[in-house]
Amino acid sequence: MSWAISRDAQIAAAYAKLHALSATIAGLEEGSSSRTGLQAKADALWAEIQRLENSRSLSPQMLLIIIGITALILWNLLTSGR
Repeated sequence: MSWAISRDAQIAAAYAKLHALSATIAGLEEGSSSRTGLQAKADALWAEIQRLENSRSLSPQMLLIIIGITALILWNLLTSGR
């Protein structure tokens, strides 16, 4: 669960940065080097937001529990034939 909370917090912070960056970009002259540089930064930030939103929210602890349960079931199945 902590990964999901951390992920959501990262997404919220990135959206806040993107909003501030967009407001700055809106005030710059079209085609200026400053605007182009900030637009590239905004595009990278948007890609990061998309990556975070598309990531799974399984915590590492939950993943270990699932692997452990699966291993126990497999062990039980392999040893029950004796």
